[in-house]
Amino acid sequence: MNNIMAALLAETDADRDAALNREVLRQAVARNMFCSASRRVLDVRTAVYVSATTAGRVAAVVLDGEVYDRIRPDIEVLALAKGSTLEIIDGRTLS
Repeated sequence: MNNIMAALLAETDADRDAALNREVLRQAVARNMFCSASRRVLDVRTAVYVSATTAGRVAAVVLDGEVYDRIRPDIEVLALAKGSTLEIIDGRTLS
């Protein structure tokens, strides 16, 4: 079943959110194809979508999981300093 249909038929909010997150990540990987930092080809199973909302503006990148693990502390410090809200969708944790 595709992610949109799974979200529509979800019995719980958690199932709906998981299906929508899978679709957001799938679309982001398809649109970008390459990691923003390493230039490696992205795989939806290991990619990480990072979005930061600051004063109503959203910036997003799609990273290879290994790159994200390496720079995550820097992302979190920068977000805190700018007062940004982070949303992370990690393909490695989606079922």
